Amino acid sequence: MLERIRNIGLYQLMVGLVLALGTIFSVYTPDLFVFRIGAQFAVQFMFLCLILGFLFLFLRSTNLMFVSFTACALMCIFLKASFHDTEQAAFYPKLNGEPYFKVAHFNVGSTSQAPPNMIKTILDTDADIIAIQELTFDWNQFLRAGLQEKYPYSESIVRLDFRGLAIYSKYPLTQIDTFHFEDTPNIFGKVQIDDEREDVFFVYANTEPPVSTSAYEKIRRHLMYIANIVKKPDAPVLTLGAYNVVPWSQELKSFRTLTGLCNGRRDFNPVLINPSTKLLQVPTDHILHSRELECVDFEPLSDSGGDYIGVMGKFQYKPGYAQGSLR
Repeated sequence: MLERIRNIGLYQLMVGLVLALGTIFSVYTPDLFVFRIGAQFAVQFMFLCLILGFLFLFLRSTNLMFVSFTACALMCIFLKASFHDTEQAAFYPKLNGEPYFKVAHFNVGSTSQAPPNMIKTILDTDADIIAIQELTFDWNQFLRAGLQEKYPYSESIVRLDFRGLAIYSKYPLTQIDTFHFEDTPNIFGKVQIDDEREDVFFVYANTEPPVSTSAYEKIRRHLMYIANIVKKPDAPVLTLGAYNVVPWSQELKSFRTLTGLCNGRRDFNPVLINPSTKLLQVPTDHILHSRELECVDFEPLSDSGGDYIGVMGKFQYKPGYAQGSLR
């Protein structure tokens, strides 16, 4: 009997320690690759703590129930600060009569759809600005043929590797240019959404995949380089792309601190994504905006087969911006 009690105590200690360490390493992630990868799944860990809390409640394991629910609550507080924070509103802002536009980011390299079906998926979103990732020579031809009529303004950087990218727009691109960061191409410029309001300055960039600790450092440098660019324009700003880091990562939090940009993404729920991959999906595609703009809606995008292919956000000018009250 005493041995059984000791085993139960050891079991509770081990489970409680795992939950506590998981929470600590999610919030304060050591600069080691294995911990960086594990911290990407903080949302999944939060749901696990919630499920375990109810399980231990059912099993009448009071101590572990308390630890599980406490870990879940701490993770909720930590993650909440990483998502959409415009005026800390409880809900998305509503359409207010100001000009609005939709921006969508697609990874054409991640879809199993045939090009004609993918182009139909892109057109069905009716986004005003389309950003394309992993643009190859073949995809460039398909997209130009399928999108040019509806999106007459565009800029493309075609590559043999995964670094190719493009911007397609319904609205005039009043400024468009490119720059490279350590062989990684980026597109920046201005788009004229409304005649009475200042053009929106944008930077479209995709970082290197985080395959090592040094790759995370390169992502950080890349984002800092972009931060120095978007701090200069005295205009509404959008930055978008596959940054390959999650909203609660130190890289993206530092980027937002330096630029003052808001995260258009309200939350992240892997349950809403393709069931075959939902538990492993992490939010690494981002659309960030300056405070002259409001994010009205934000959603993940999937192709006809249910595969995740990108994100889309709807933005509007804040009331009073035309009078310069938000500068």
